[in-house]
Amino acid sequence: MRRVACFLLLLLLLGLLVLVLGDPSGCIKVNPCKCLMKDGSGVVDLASLGDSDGFLMMDKKIVREAGGGETEQSVTFSPCHPFSEPEDAGNCTRVVLSVKTRDLVTPGSASRCVGFGQQNDNEFNYSNESRSLSVTYQALTDRSISAIVHFNCSPSSSVTFPVNPQDPGMVEILIQSPCVCPSSCQTDDVGPGTVILILFAASTAFYFLFGTCGLRSIRTAEGTQIAPEPHIWCWICFLCSREKETWGSLEESDCREDLSV
Repeated sequence: MRRVACFLLLLLLLGLLVLVLGDPSGCIKVNPCKCLMKDGSGVVDLASLGDSDGFLMMDKKIVREAGGGETEQSVTFSPCHPFSEPEDAGNCTRVVLSVKTRDLVTPGSASRCVGFGQQNDNEFNYSNESRSLSVTYQALTDRSISAIVHFNCSPSSSVTFPVNPQDPGMVEILIQSPCVCPSSCQTDDVGPGTVILILFAASTAFYFLFGTCGLRSIRTAEGTQIAPEPHIWCWICFLCSREKETWGSLEESDCREDLSV
């Protein structure tokens, strides 16, 4: 049981190392509002885009053509602080994006509100080529409907609402701002101190994990001695070597026996 636990912990640690030290493109999601660039260029902080209350836009009106008529959409977006529409019965409660749609053809028609995302459910996808961060939010009432917001690093600021003819149900927003550029307009940045603490914590975890799994204590007549765990070292050699005959001083038969346990 101890060997299985150590094996799983080693796999988890190796996966984290590959994630951090592997492909330098993209970013690591720190929290629902912040993305740490893998190439070390800085942090994209969505909180810097909003106003003092956290809203990036509030009741922004858009007129669209649908089914031979016109509809008016009112969009409110607060990427880092959930909000609720006061007149809504629950579809737009504690969301980050709300879209209220009203039929302009029928006078006095009531608006219908669709809420998207609860922050923790958002998905980050960063493109180094276009220097844009795409965040996807799912609708609360219908998981088949989604909203995607593209944050593009640009010297100018603008907000547009492109229409996707292949998926008219998707809400798409394009936001261009210099604050989307890494380490620009930061609020509480993940500075060098935080990065050093993360590396220190990872190194400490690896030290204790390796000491627990890779070494064992043996009681002898002279006292307690520390000896390596054969199955751990055999497993490491097995991963690093392409040929089973080149396992150093360890014998192939012993390694196979330990790996089969």
